[in-house]
Amino acid sequence: MSSYARYARPALKSSVDVQLQTAFSDGNWNLVIRLADKRFKVLKDPYYEAIKICAESQLDGTADKCAVLVAIDELVRQKAAPDLDTLELYEWASADFLHGIDYSDALGPLRTRWVKANPKSPLAVQCLQSCLEYWDLVSAQQIAAALDKTYVNSGDRRYMFWSITLTFLLSISPQCSEQSRNVYCMLVLKQLERAADITENSAKLELTDRGLITEEEICLYYRVLLTHGTKEEFLTRIQSSRLGPLHQLKQGRKLLFWETLTALENWGEWDRIFDLCHQALSLGLEDETPSFFTCDLRAWKAFALAASKAKNEEAALGEVQNTLKKFISIKSKANAMYKKNISIALLETTFRLPKPILTPSPDHKGLTPRVVQISLFLDHCFDKLSAFDDVKDYVAQLSFEEAKAFMEQVLPKMLVDKPDKLSQVILKSLNCKLQYLLTTCPQMLSHHPSMVEGNNYQCRFCANLSSLPCQHCLKKIILEASDTYMQIGADKELLKSIPRLDKDPRLDLALVMGTSILKLAGLRQRLSDVDPSPLRNVNPGLFLQAVLLLDTQLRETPSDTGLRLLLVQLYLLLGCATYAHQLWVPMDVKRSILDALGPLFFDRITSISPGLIQGGRSFLEPVRMSYSTSLADNCPLRIWDAFSTGSFSSILSLTEYDSRLRRSCTLVMTLIEERRAIRCYGGKIDSEIDDLPLAADIVDSTTLVNKTDYGSFPNLESLHGLPIQDFIRLGPELSNERAHLSFLTEQYFDILSYKPPKDYRPVKSNEVAIRERNYILECLDRLSNSLTSFIHLPETPSRLTSPEMTYYSVISLLSAALLTGISTTKADPAPKTLQLVTSSIKSALAGLRASLTVSTPSSLPMGDVFFSLSDMHTMSYARDTALAIKHSAAFVLAFHEKEVARDRSGKSSLHKDVVAEMKALEVVSTKALGEIKKHVQSLKEALGEGGWLDRMLEWTFGDEGEAEDEVTEAVSDVVDGRGGAEEWAGKVLESWREGVKGWGMARWD
Repeated sequence: MSSYARYARPALKSSVDVQLQTAFSDGNWNLVIRLADKRFKVLKDPYYEAIKICAESQLDGTADKCAVLVAIDELVRQKAAPDLDTLELYEWASADFLHGIDYSDALGPLRTRWVKANPKSPLAVQCLQSCLEYWDLVSAQQIAAALDKTYVNSGDRRYMFWSITLTFLLSISPQCSEQSRNVYCMLVLKQLERAADITENSAKLELTDRGLITEEEICLYYRVLLTHGTKEEFLTRIQSSRLGPLHQLKQGRKLLFWETLTALENWGEWDRIFDLCHQALSLGLEDETPSFFTCDLRAWKAFALAASKAKNEEAALGEVQNTLKKFISIKSKANAMYKKNISIALLETTFRLPKPILTPSPDHKGLTPRVVQISLFLDHCFDKLSAFDDVKDYVAQLSFEEAKAFMEQVLPKMLVDKPDKLSQVILKSLNCKLQYLLTTCPQMLSHHPSMVEGNNYQCRFCANLSSLPCQHCLKKIILEASDTYMQIGADKELLKSIPRLDKDPRLDLALVMGTSILKLAGLRQRLSDVDPSPLRNVNPGLFLQAVLLLDTQLRETPSDTGLRLLLVQLYLLLGCATYAHQLWVPMDVKRSILDALGPLFFDRITSISPGLIQGGRSFLEPVRMSYSTSLADNCPLRIWDAFSTGSFSSILSLTEYDSRLRRSCTLVMTLIEERRAIRCYGGKIDSEIDDLPLAADIVDSTTLVNKTDYGSFPNLESLHGLPIQDFIRLGPELSNERAHLSFLTEQYFDILSYKPPKDYRPVKSNEVAIRERNYILECLDRLSNSLTSFIHLPETPSRLTSPEMTYYSVISLLSAALLTGISTTKADPAPKTLQLVTSSIKSALAGLRASLTVSTPSSLPMGDVFFSLSDMHTMSYARDTALAIKHSAAFVLAFHEKEVARDRSGKSSLHKDVVAEMKALEVVSTKALGEIKKHVQSLKEALGEGGWLDRMLEWTFGDEGEAEDEVTEAVSDVVDGRGGAEEWAGKVLESWREGVKGWGMARWD
């Protein structure tokens, strides 16, 4: 059986006659059954009976299909070694059932039994592969152990390390029972300790010795030691002259050094980190020909940080400086990467020096060694792509005096020293970015008591009363960036020089201007759990100016992924989902990274424009297919390839990645968004969410992980504040709490929407009705408890938008209301809590309705119109909440009517108070849906009116003919005025119209 081809039809034994072989290969199952039965009766060979059973499993009858499971069970009970060819047939025939049964209870033990009986057979490895591909670690570990025992003296070491690796994987797997876990932990540790001792005590290791020889084997040992050993054992072993990280470095192996450094950092062992980094960096200086192999930036930073935490800080930092001086003296022999590492190491060391050493002379106030080192670094690297990212964290640490000296003395001098035009615009661009960076640093403000509310601080640069960031400084930055931008555009020589640069300076200038204008508009990080939409309190004109400016720059630099992602998020925030999708598609995000990048576009997409996912091929299909491909099997993708090549670090990495992928928040998001879109337009959902293979591992106790990658986003912010993606998102990022709440909500809707098959006619209808009622109550009880527990977690409010919090709270209340209502019959006392619950539901719905602007947009002021068009998220959850209430009430009333029709005595019908409360909820929800539908219709009618293009330009630039403020004038210059903005305004309007049109086609009942 070849790797990843186990579902292919197996070939029969060569001893089987041609007629039966042909019938089997042609899939003529009825003929195969007759022929195999005849051969079995004549030859008495059980193999022919197995062929017959396999052929029967391909027929349509349920009994025929399940016959193979009975046969497998009989083999398990026999306790004898089975025939391997029979096993191959049974495994192929039962492929459709193997997702529903435990391989480790059926075929896994049978393969193990065969291997133990035939350990020297070359087919034994095939059995190991099969168990691995079904991720039966219990059987795979036993097979690997048997193979290792068989070949212990053969010199083939792979079986030994297969056994060790599988024992380790089993010891950390849920497949391992708690009683056995300690045994496996001790076993794998002892096996590797024995191998380590062989390596330590052997004068010369042969490739056939059972010690640790390769880098993969040594790293596997340390990984096991970290997991199952003690800290003291790990610290002792890294001192080894044969197995320690330093010895490995001498052999050109870095992996163990990095893993050791990570472990020591986690433990806070700074003295050991200092010694390790010192020795590692010194290795490059020992030979006559210097080596920069160990001269990595991470090692230098760890070295300097550890020195700053030493008891004798001054002496330790002196040692760092001495080592640095040695490398600086031979720096000319290094390649560009290592030269840069040494320069940044010098910066890092300078910033770790004690403050008394950094005090400048009175004649040069602010020009400390820190400022000098930054200036020296930039003097050589200012034109490099990474220049800003290299120094931003250091600049953000400067005191105000240092920052003032840097911005007012150092950078102007650099401009004078580099008179050529290209260097000038690069430096001006860098200057604007650094100015913006400093506006995000709190040390640039001083406390200043003021009578004006909110202005208790004074900007130390411009002396204006301000909060962080200083708006006066932001305006100054915008004007300077705009001037430089226009200077570049007006100079043909500069434009011709841009392709030779690492990066177009206009891109950085546009990002600085756009981000500054967004902050001037009032876009801020979420300050409380009940904050409205991020755009509720922004200045619409400034926000639109920022988006327009960045969109204009994208036409100049369409290949810049960071700018494109930024605009995708901004357009989603603006409610322009179709235009955001037009920007998303050209990035052609590959399936392998959709788990990390998918949420940047798809998260909450159905609350903005569910029409994107409807009709034809769903935009979410590539995301779902990426999971279907990666998680098609129980085992991590390509795990056998890693085993066969002996790449043990890859085996562990693949296992960890697979585990995270099965618990991915993006996976849950994909399932939820598709179902929400289908439900929005009244489509048919094929199966309950619990029945989806991709949701098989999701239960309440599963910790779902968010691995969204924001690394491509431009980040001009300092470490003192949040990165830009945190305040331009529609709401909090994916989280375990939100994913679970959305998943539980889908389970709730599956209960409401379940309908038995049309041909279902139970004989004992009364008994079936009682069981059905008990099942519904059991499901509602579980859902109510789960929803309540997640809703009341302390972190939950900060993980949701305000409409989401209301929506999930209502779902939790509805599950409790249904549980109470369906369990209260006519003869029971009136439920006391039901009215309180339904009252809370009504209040929550009223709050959502109040948050919508329900007047005609044409009669509203600009801010309200802008908010009506951009905040479809709130409208979506108001609609979903009303529909959930309506469907829940309808479910209870339908249940009541069914019970009345079934039981004429009325004993099983619901209490009259329950019926009355449900009818009241139905009325309230119907009224709310009518209002929300009218709101959507009014938006559609308003957008169909004329004059919107002029209105958009007025929103962006102000009334035509009126004097523009300096920021608007600067933006107007960059985008070529109103004429240059018309095409953009048309695209935004068209996207709004398409979004509203999609909502107009949604179901409202």
